[in-house]
Amino acid sequence: MGGKKKPTLSQLVKRMEKEKEQQKKQAVEEKKQTKVLVVDSKLLEEIKRDVMKMDCVTPYVIASKYGLKMSTAMNILRSLKDQGILYLVSKGHRTEIYVPVNRAKDLGLLKV
Repeated sequence: MGGKKKPTLSQLVKRMEKEKEQQKKQAVEEKKQTKVLVVDSKLLEEIKRDVMKMDCVTPYVIASKYGLKMSTAMNILRSLKDQGILYLVSKGHRTEIYVPVNRAKDLGLLKV
C-alpha cells in the first residue's frame, strides 16, 4: 500500500554525482566524434593515392577511414569518377561501388 520508499539524502547525493559524471563522459565522447565537412587539398590527394591501391571502394570505406560524412565521401568518389580515376561498378539506392580504372581494365569491366 505504501508504495516505493523515498531514498535517503546520501543516496540522492550519490545519484546526482553519478549523473554528472555520465554527462561529462558523454560530452567528451561527443567532442571526439567530429566529422570533417570541408576537404582540403592534402586530404584529397591522400584519398586519391589510397584509392588507387584498393580493390574496391565504397563511400563507407572512405568516410570511416578519414572521418568524413557519408555525403562528403560520396561527393569525393563521384568527382574522382569524373576525373577518370575510378570506374563505377554498381550503383544502388543507397550506395555506390567503385574500382580504380587500372583494376577495371584487368577485370575486363572497362574496354581499352
